[in-house]
Amino acid sequence: MRQLFSPHNFFDALPENIQDELNAASTFINIEKGACIIKAGTQPEVVCQLISGQVKYFSSDLEGRGKVLIVMGKGDWIGLAELFTQLPAPWDVTAITPVKLRKVNYRDFNNLLDKHPQIARQLLKIFSLRFRFFSLFDLDHSALTLRERVIKVLYLLSTSFDNGDRSARKITLKVSQEELSMIVGASRQKVNAELKAVQQEGLLTLHYGSITLIDRAKLRDQHQQLFSAAPFL
Repeated sequence: MRQLFSPHNFFDALPENIQDELNAASTFINIEKGACIIKAGTQPEVVCQLISGQVKYFSSDLEGRGKVLIVMGKGDWIGLAELFTQLPAPWDVTAITPVKLRKVNYRDFNNLLDKHPQIARQLLKIFSLRFRFFSLFDLDHSALTLRERVIKVLYLLSTSFDNGDRSARKITLKVSQEELSMIVGASRQKVNAELKAVQQEGLLTLHYGSITLIDRAKLRDQHQQLFSAAPFL
């Protein structure tokens, strides 16, 4: 299976000496499940990387109804956009499992950017790919059926739950059907019907609070047309 693209991790592509300097500038903390890491409307003072665990980006409307926007996992970075825009965080970021977190304050991170242009080049690549990635995702809502959107989102979410092993085939996603319905923008009942149809194809199994992809490579192969416009996935 081809390498999956994570649109939030630049660290692994850096030379070892720069990784060492980032490590030296970092502090590492443990976060409890359910804790808020970034609050919408606040201005973060650090960038963070997930060393282990998962978090969700969460948005609430004026009536308190919530929507899960994305789930992120091991290796992903939080707060990069806020670092460069100097704008407040637009969404809450909350731990959905116990999390180990790397924190680098803005001053130290900016000093490393000035010292090592390789970091900026990797970030530019990440931001450019991320722009393309989310542009394609927006188009999916008008171009794909609900089942196709469900399949594509499940495949993309699997990158947050494979513990960094991109060759892993069987992956359990700790995402409820309610959370999945928020991500794809459809009712839970409609998403449940599509999940059961995909389950009958032998591609996944449903559990309370989670979904297991039986064979990630087979899921992609059987729905190759969904990924033809995104060869980096």
